Parts: sequence; C-alpha cells; structure tokens
Amino acid sequence: MRVLVSGLLLLAAAVSSPASALEQDGEFFLQSCGVAVKLSDGQQISDEERLRGVFCVAYLSGFLDSLTLSAKFSSGKKVVCLPERGISNDQAARLLTKYLRDNPEMLHESGRMSFYITLQKTFPCGK
Repeated sequence: MRVLVSGLLLLAAAVSSPASALEQDGEFFLQSCGVAVKLSDGQQISDEERLRGVFCVAYLSGFLDSLTLSAKFSSGKKVVCLPERGISNDQAARLLTKYLRDNPEMLHESGRMSFYITLQKTFPCGK
C-alpha cells in the first residue's frame, strides 16, 4: 500500500498541472498507453505501471470528450469524425500505442498532437 501511495504522489507531482500534462511527449504516452493496453489484456503490472496506465486512459478520455463537445457545438469544418457511438478508452489507448509504435519519428511530438493525428488518420471526415 505504501508503494501505491508513493506512486500516486509521484504521478501527481509529475502531472500536477494541465501544463505539465500537455508537455508530455509521445515516448511518455507510448509507455503509459502501452501499460493501459497490458492492463486491459489482463497482464500483471506493477502499481507504478498501473498509475501510468490510469493516467493514459484519463487523459485520452478527457481529450475525446473535448473533441466530441467541440464538434457538436462548432460550425467549422471537422477534421476528425468519430463513430456515432464514440470509441472506448481501451480502443483509444490501443490506437495511440499502435500509431506511436508505427511512427517512432513522432515520439518527440506532444502527446496531444500525436493523439490528434492518430484520430485524424483513423477517423477522417468525408470518407
């Protein structure tokens, strides 16, 4: 339990502000979302890894929510057209992990940029 609490404090310090979360690069999200995929697949992971996976899922969930809301209330041209029922957090983590593994040249980019490009390529509008 002490390890879990210590890990939570460490994770909170690492991403305690929205700005620090926005500064995380693709390498961070590849590792964190890779852990989320392992967790979803039922693999054993450490408490520290579990925290990283939870961060990934929470971040991607918030990103998807904001994308859905902005698309609903915006009259501008959409670039990403998610399925009508949306996508699950698990699917989002798998998509981002696959994209970053397939495109290692993007690992220096911000996580938000990498995820946006992932969604744009996976769910383009007008096709």
